[in-house]
Formats: sequence, structure tokens, C-alpha cells
Amino acid sequence: MSSVNIRKATLEDAEGILKHSKVVFGEGRNLLTTVEEFTLTIEEEEQWIEKQKRANNLVLVAEVHNEIVGMLNATRSTRKRVQHLCQFGISIQEAYCNKGIGSQLITKLIEWAKQDEVIEKICLEVFASNERAIYVYEKYGFVIEGMKKKHIKFEDGTYADEYNMGLSVK
Repeated sequence: MSSVNIRKATLEDAEGILKHSKVVFGEGRNLLTTVEEFTLTIEEEEQWIEKQKRANNLVLVAEVHNEIVGMLNATRSTRKRVQHLCQFGISIQEAYCNKGIGSQLITKLIEWAKQDEVIEKICLEVFASNERAIYVYEKYGFVIEGMKKKHIKFEDGTYADEYNMGLSVK
């Protein structure tokens, strides 16, 4: 595979992030948002990127041939008693899975969190059936801290459990 460029998102990435998001939301059952629900405009995506930047949150994109094929966003908790936490989400287009992109994104996230003076723990939620993602998270030291039973309800009436996972960085 061609080399992957991992970098912080810029306002100019809004359109590429939207395209990426539509692809991954349409690909499967491992994300909360459905493709039909995803209706952001380029202007709204630009506003979201700017808001993340102002809040000192982290938004990374993974590019192959100047096309965004993966993304990670980490959001700091703002309430006083949980300000030591950040929550993150990650998405990679299926055609680019199992190529180390997720590992590269998570490595950058952990480096960012360790350098931060406030963040002590990285948290995430993952479908319990998403074994591939859980394997990667556990490889980096994330542990399952709890489960929400029947937390996700699909359009066909079936359910999925969701794990809470965490990694202490300090």
C-alpha cells in the first residue's frame, strides 16, 4: 500500500472528511451514525473543525494519495470532575483496514494525551462485536471497563452490546 500521511485536520479538509464519513457510515454496523442521518454541509463541517481546534481537541486525518481514508477525533471533557478524561472515536474505510492506519492514529492520540498537562485517561466506546477494533485497542493497553447490554438497536430490530474501554496515560 502507498504511504499513509497522518496529520491534524485543517478547515480545507472539511469536504474530504464529509466524503470519508459518508463512505464509512454506509459500510457497516460498527458505527452509531447511519448514512441517512449524516447530513452535514461543508460549512457545518468547517465550523465543527474550528470548534475542535478552539477547544484544544484533537482531529487527525489519514490520507492515501491525498484522499482522506481514516479519521480520529478526541474530545476533552469539560466538566471539572472529569476534565482529566478525553473520549475518542475512530473510523477507517473498509478498503484501508488491516493496513496499520488505526495503529498509527492511536499512537498519535496516545502521544498527544501523554504530552497534555490535564489528560490522564483516554476513553472510548466500541461495539462488543467489533473484535478487530477491540484487538487493536487492547494491543495499546486499553482495557474493558464495562458493558452496556443491548445498547444499540439496529433497523432490523436486533441489538448490540457496547463496551466502555479506557487507558491511563499518567
